[in-house]
Amino acid sequence: MRILILTQYYPPETGAPQNRLSGLARELKAVGHEVSVLTAMPNYPAMEVHPNYSGKWFLKEEIEGIAVFRSWIYVSKSRSIVSRLMNYFSFTFSSMLTSSRIHGEMDVLMCESPPLFLGISGWWISKRKKAKLVFNVSDLWPESAEKLGVITNRFFLRMATGLEEFLL
Repeated sequence: MRILILTQYYPPETGAPQNRLSGLARELKAVGHEVSVLTAMPNYPAMEVHPNYSGKWFLKEEIEGIAVFRSWIYVSKSRSIVSRLMNYFSFTFSSMLTSSRIHGEMDVLMCESPPLFLGISGWWISKRKKAKLVFNVSDLWPESAEKLGVITNRFFLRMATGLEEFLL
């Protein structure tokens, strides 16, 4: 089976999603699946693109026998909601463009959320690659953002909830 994992976070970054998804990719490959990853230029947790990746719009590399396609992302040390949204949406759109460099159809596209908006790219790429979309929600967003008081705009919360329901 040909599987494409779409995630904003992947090694050499460190963190829970990076560890979980790289482990999943290795295990899927070990049992005989063809696995590729479409991800952003590594920038977490420092919120600056790692030196070996800086200034690049696209990069293909191999990590532990897995093809990793990297795409440009807007990065800022600002913690404002506008900067965060620019970060999320920049990868959402650049991943759509970068997906054209991944040749052939896929059987499954697994999209990792958060960020929720990456589901837009996941849905679009899955249609283009004729793949079944698996939308993996590892953090309840926008619900958690609302409960933490990060997002209070009712219109925006309704739109985000609608997107989440569409993708699930």
